[in-house]
Amino acid sequence: MRTGLLSECLRPGDRILLGQAVAEPVGLVQELFELAPRLGPLQVFAGLSLNPAWAGPVPEALAISTYCGLGTLRKQVSSGRARVVPASLSQLSAFMASGKLAVDVVMLQVTPADAQGFHSLGCTWDYVWDAVQTARVVVVEVNARLPVTRCSARLHTSEVVVAHHSDSVLLQSPPEPPNEVQRQVARQVATLVPDGATVQLGIGGLAMAVGQALRDRRGLKIRSGMVGDWFLDLLASGAIDTHTPDACLASLAVGSQLLYDSLSVDGVLGFAPPSQLVQPVAGSPYMAINSAIEVDLCGQVNAELLGDRYVGTIGGQVDYFRAARRSVGGLAILALPATTGQAGSAGKSRVVRRCAHVSTAQSDVDVVVTEHGVADLRATSLAERQQLLAAIANPQERAALQGPAS
Repeated sequence: MRTGLLSECLRPGDRILLGQAVAEPVGLVQELFELAPRLGPLQVFAGLSLNPAWAGPVPEALAISTYCGLGTLRKQVSSGRARVVPASLSQLSAFMASGKLAVDVVMLQVTPADAQGFHSLGCTWDYVWDAVQTARVVVVEVNARLPVTRCSARLHTSEVVVAHHSDSVLLQSPPEPPNEVQRQVARQVATLVPDGATVQLGIGGLAMAVGQALRDRRGLKIRSGMVGDWFLDLLASGAIDTHTPDACLASLAVGSQLLYDSLSVDGVLGFAPPSQLVQPVAGSPYMAINSAIEVDLCGQVNAELLGDRYVGTIGGQVDYFRAARRSVGGLAILALPATTGQAGSAGKSRVVRRCAHVSTAQSDVDVVVTEHGVADLRATSLAERQQLLAAIANPQERAALQGPAS
């Protein structure tokens, strides 16, 4: 096993890629913050982070880049400290593999090595793996609490520098209890998902609500970039296919300690690269269920900007919508509350005349769902889309949306 100090692995000007979510090496990031003023300038690319350190002061010697405005990096994005690269997950993998987003140093968290000297990646297999193949050095933090999972991507001790050991509690994103509006949206979504379907969901309150609404299904398969605690609900209810090999695959598990405790080499949930997750499963219609900030009357989707603030991400939305559309019987489903308000309260309409920013093209969306109904946009004209989408908007907004633009 190669061990060393992080300071020995870094050079001024290095381009550093951090593992995201549970793969982020918290101890090494703290050490990086301490070293940066002496070693800088350094460039850091980070994804979805749950690490509270990013919400505090960050050394000026670190130039930060990210693909999202989510998690604890949101403060750095909103303040302008972090540069946003608005790319889909498939693009990120391609950029890392080709060197378009060049990486000198990869830093990530792994499990202790097994008897053959291999470290498991734990709860994450994403674009970082592409960068591992080309980076000058891979520096790892070994965390005894990280679960060894069903994942063919492993790192041998001879391929990494072990710079930190820990027994730290894993970074968590506790499930958001869904509100009544989200449950209403989820019930509408559930009408579209048959037994035996392949389901893609994200994380958050709406994803939890959809998971709860699908408890009575049977034989569901999972292909999802992110899996949250909704997976445990579906598993406990008997909705998940537990007999077919690799029926359930993900790229990231992000949730509570209960979710992490459920993961193992022999567990139902396995891990695969994003490129594998978008391959349709024979005989199983692919239901890609994603949300957004707003949708316009053409069916264009804004999943990134709230006014001038970058608060979301393209993520895997386009990739999964297109996978669904390649699947026999599959659907690209956009699900969102009709307004920003809670049930019974006023809020801004999320069905708008025209999105100021477009993350997903109108041609990539099959169905839009709100608590007021389902708008099937397939094989429709722009005029027909306007009427269909206005009909599932907040009732107080429908007349204005159905009429000519002012």
